[in-house]
Amino acid sequence: MPRAGAEVFLDDIASQEIPGDTLAERAPDGDAVRILTAHRAKGLEWDVVVVAGVQEGVWPDLRLRGSMLGVEDLVELAQGGQPNTASLVSKLVAEERRLFYVAATRARKKLVVTAVGGEDTDERPSRFLAELMPGAVETATVDDRARWLSMSALVADLRSAVTDATRPQKVRQKAARHLARLAAAGVQGAHPNDWYALTPISDDRPLGWPDDVVRISPSAVESFTKCGLRWLLETAVGAAGTSTAQGLGNVIHALAVLAATDLPSEDLLGRRLDDIWGELDFGGVWFNRKQRQVAEQMIAKFLRWHKENPRELVALEESFTAIVAEGVQIKGRVDRVERDADGRAVIIDLKTGSSKPKAGELDRHPQLGVYQLAALLGAFARHGMTEPGGAALLQVGKAGGKNEALEQGQPALADDRDPGWAKDLVDTVATGMSGPFFQAKVNDGCRTCAAKASCPVNDNGGQVC
Repeated sequence: MPRAGAEVFLDDIASQEIPGDTLAERAPDGDAVRILTAHRAKGLEWDVVVVAGVQEGVWPDLRLRGSMLGVEDLVELAQGGQPNTASLVSKLVAEERRLFYVAATRARKKLVVTAVGGEDTDERPSRFLAELMPGAVETATVDDRARWLSMSALVADLRSAVTDATRPQKVRQKAARHLARLAAAGVQGAHPNDWYALTPISDDRPLGWPDDVVRISPSAVESFTKCGLRWLLETAVGAAGTSTAQGLGNVIHALAVLAATDLPSEDLLGRRLDDIWGELDFGGVWFNRKQRQVAEQMIAKFLRWHKENPRELVALEESFTAIVAEGVQIKGRVDRVERDADGRAVIIDLKTGSSKPKAGELDRHPQLGVYQLAALLGAFARHGMTEPGGAALLQVGKAGGKNEALEQGQPALADDRDPGWAKDLVDTVATGMSGPFFQAKVNDGCRTCAAKASCPVNDNGGQVC
């Protein structure tokens, strides 16, 4: 409120209700572990004291410390001496040793001092450990049965002991009693009703489809072939994630349509890119600039390929539907439909990613095969094409050449030694997509899978119950 005067400001401040806080010490409620510095521990005692992280470089901390005006050096000079780094370090060691003594003498009954070190690490235990108990430092090792000091890790150990038939009976009984005590206290995962594989299947009926028609997209066939569980979680549950790569891919696809329709210059496409780039957010200004350069390179590679492509362009971003059998349809969209010299349909799928299938995998590439099957079933009959002449992946991203796009082609189904392989694949996938069970498979897409936290074959999904 500019020019309102000091009175209005004071009235506003006086009308505010700000909850007060205090830095005064408060006694803990009930059982508690106090976590504090060695300085704060001075004058206090406990039955058990743990001094953790006693490492060289941390304790003693020999970084030179002083005031802004260098009073310590002035005192040294006033006493007739000269400031000396070695003497300062010696004083720091003595001060740190006294502080360590304060921490170690806070225990009435038991003192635990810990440090880490080893041949494969730069960490080293402090020299104070050897001074505390010369020759009596115990070395701890980490084995396969070591666990974190957390409630969930304790529950996991107890459950492992209870279910391990090789353990002594007394150990299993004691573990069961502890689990019962934790379950009564409401600890998650302690009660057997919450254990994985002991809970009944909620619904063993097959997956239902609208109108009892399984609608399969070419990309879904590839996804389901790699991992049925991932397809289910991403398609039916909506667990698919988003990424900057997907956003950039959508932009490239849109500009590729514009470039193929009007065949404009790179400058015109660059201006069109300027119009939409401000609406995109890749997480940072510097990364936006980097992605802009990547987008320009992709468009340039696409334009060079498009100008030299000998086939006739028939349709862009073409939606299609093809009936495979009763209750099974192929439904999707293709980036480009072209006509070859023999009048056959050639489907082009634009790819902007950094990975590509190997040459030996193209003959049985699921997505391209389903595109060809759809063409064979009349998906593009309205364009006068009922026979597929092949399909191809057009790599304009890192997977392609540095300056040129890479076209990875699949031969026509009629030229394959097994012309019916795509139909057999769709039948198998349609049966699996309408079944009651979906299997998780390890594949090259596990690293970037958005559903890996719910996947039993992934380490991150080990907690799924």
